[in-house]
Amino acid sequence: MYKQIEGFILSGLSFDYQDHLVLKIYGQSNEGTFLVTLNQFQNYFFAESKIPTSMKCLDETFVEKIMCRTQADLKNKKIQLESQGLRSFEADVRPLERYLMDNGFFAQVKISGEAKIINGILTFNNPQMDKSHFYPECKIMSFDIETGKDGRLYSLAYSYRSAAYIEDKIFMLGIGESTKELNFCSSEVEILESFQASTQRLDPDIFTGWNVIGFDFHFLEKKAKQFNIPLLLGRGKRNLELYKSNRGEWNLNLEGRVIIDGPRALKTNFFSFESYKLNDVAKEVLGVGKDIDEDEVYDKWDEIERRFREDKVSLAKYNLRDAQLVLEIFEKTKLLDLLFNRSLISGLLLDKVGGSTAAFDHFYLPELHKSGFVAPNVLDIEWERQAKGGFVLNPKVGVHENVLVMDFKSLYPTLIETFLIDPLSRTKKLINPLTTPVNFTFSRDHHILPAKISELLNRRALAKKDKNSQLSQAVKILMNSFYGVMGSSGCRFYHEDLPDAITGTGQWLLKAVIHFLEEMGLVVLYGDTDSLFVQLKSIDDHVEIGREIVKQVNQFLLEKLQTDFSVVSHLEIQYDKFFKKLILTSTRGEVGGAKKRYAGLVLTSAPNGFHEEMVLTGMEYVRSDWSALARNFQFELIRRVFYNEDLELFIKQTLSDLLDKKLDSSLVLSKRLSKPLEEYIKNIPPHAKAAKLLFEKKGILKKRPQYVMTSRGAIPIELPHEDLDYDYYIDRQLAPVADSILSLLGKTFEGIRGQQLSLFSF
Repeated sequence: MYKQIEGFILSGLSFDYQDHLVLKIYGQSNEGTFLVTLNQFQNYFFAESKIPTSMKCLDETFVEKIMCRTQADLKNKKIQLESQGLRSFEADVRPLERYLMDNGFFAQVKISGEAKIINGILTFNNPQMDKSHFYPECKIMSFDIETGKDGRLYSLAYSYRSAAYIEDKIFMLGIGESTKELNFCSSEVEILESFQASTQRLDPDIFTGWNVIGFDFHFLEKKAKQFNIPLLLGRGKRNLELYKSNRGEWNLNLEGRVIIDGPRALKTNFFSFESYKLNDVAKEVLGVGKDIDEDEVYDKWDEIERRFREDKVSLAKYNLRDAQLVLEIFEKTKLLDLLFNRSLISGLLLDKVGGSTAAFDHFYLPELHKSGFVAPNVLDIEWERQAKGGFVLNPKVGVHENVLVMDFKSLYPTLIETFLIDPLSRTKKLINPLTTPVNFTFSRDHHILPAKISELLNRRALAKKDKNSQLSQAVKILMNSFYGVMGSSGCRFYHEDLPDAITGTGQWLLKAVIHFLEEMGLVVLYGDTDSLFVQLKSIDDHVEIGREIVKQVNQFLLEKLQTDFSVVSHLEIQYDKFFKKLILTSTRGEVGGAKKRYAGLVLTSAPNGFHEEMVLTGMEYVRSDWSALARNFQFELIRRVFYNEDLELFIKQTLSDLLDKKLDSSLVLSKRLSKPLEEYIKNIPPHAKAAKLLFEKKGILKKRPQYVMTSRGAIPIELPHEDLDYDYYIDRQLAPVADSILSLLGKTFEGIRGQQLSLFSF
């Protein structure tokens, strides 16, 4: 039957079959799951040519295109040509990536041709494929396993979600009464076979879980080999099989399904957590944790063993909850939407969107070929050094009023766009040269990246207009990666001049704007890479004045860059926020100001005037390893500075309440162990001492012990601790926090404390 569908590519693979290359592309469409098989595509690479051709490498040597029917053929031809002293180029571009980038496909496709339904999948052979605008609804299965200390598979739970159906199931080893959700299995083999049957029945597009590749899939693969049974979890006929990447990470390719590992996906999509353990992320994102709290139970295996022996239903509940938590985290963070948007923006497959160098290739290589040039193999690039960082203006320490914060919109991408910073333009720099403010030269006529930046900026503007925050974020991530990619050892376009030109010009730019502002009579209090903190003369009309300053800076840049460099400025500084008051502190124990550490009273427009809100950045208040006493103390000190309230009275009252034992509940300290407890041998930190003591006295092991400081040192809160060391809390918790604020006012904590002590002496 003839079919025309709109689809979204999710996964794919390539392999040699007899004398040709086969590409298999899986995805979701407006008519369900599809598979496209292509057996007429030939991969290729380039090699030095002894005669003139239409293509050159970046050093102007002529090259010829070498077509290859199979990957084995490609490798053999590469070896043969290199043995003759001829260099090869782009021989490391994989077939599927080559096909997608050469055809300009960015995940969304229109497929037309004869099709058959095979195993429930709409299957095409060598159809016509074009670009599309389809966005998918995918079927996702999160699963988790529980294992015993003896290596047995105790249980496996999954939580399945599609647009039309939800299913939760646990397969438990042992004998019991099965229910709709809980199935008891007589053997580990039965658990594996039941999971395989559910996978084939539900047919998920996406598998996910927490460390699901390195642990869960790895364990299942070992079990299948142990029992010598096939484990078919993909859409093809290959057994589950894992392999290690060059970085030592476990990977697998389940044909037709995407694997999204929770922690890895969060990290590569710039979600930041103090700890990436499921319990910690769930608490931070959802406000709830696992059924077995790993902060409370150091060795969860002991509890799992107990439940398996005594309460299998409880273990099943725990197992399923772990699988559900992953999906709930994905939903709350909108991680899947971000991944889909990154795929359609970068052109990379869903489980590869974190690969910024691959995304750069997808954007750049086809355009480079249109310009008549080819790129080197990645391994042929010699890496020199890390790129230089951005400019930081040391903060002017003190309490400041009426501070405008303005920052550059997409600074590094717009620098690339303005000064035509680009791998091709660097090699063609002698043709109509453009020299940056820091003496790096590029061609005004031969460049690719600036136009790509313009396209992406326009797409981001449209996404913001449509209130599509995930698409906007996907574009931002891709654009911001270009600077890092060109300075990366894994990039075929690496050259130290490229990132240095960007950061160096950024530094020059910030200094030029600072000078301009100072010429206007304004004081710049602090600057960091792309933002500036500028003190206005009064609070009156601060929004209008701030926007006027921003307008003048942009006009200044437009004129200066046109006059000095004959370029059109794409740089745009924008109004960010206004601090009614701002505290910039010094670095503890040093004279200079502390970077990325400040507290401000933000003034924002509200229906009835202005709204005030405190913002603390880089302060102890936002750090979980300080006591509530110190964090609350710091917050209140800063609040009193902002509102001109008495500090000394508050400090004295806090000291009095502390010594009167009124603040004992706020003295608890907590810090996660960074290694197994038995490895703490020398120079044992307080939190590890508390954990050791808790285990010795109570037999309880905690990964994040809660403790207080006493005259005996760190004592876990589970043990008697009436001998609290109040001097410790005064000297190590209150004093550092107070002095960072009091020093700005010409006072010291010790001086105020001395007054308090003199009062107690009567």
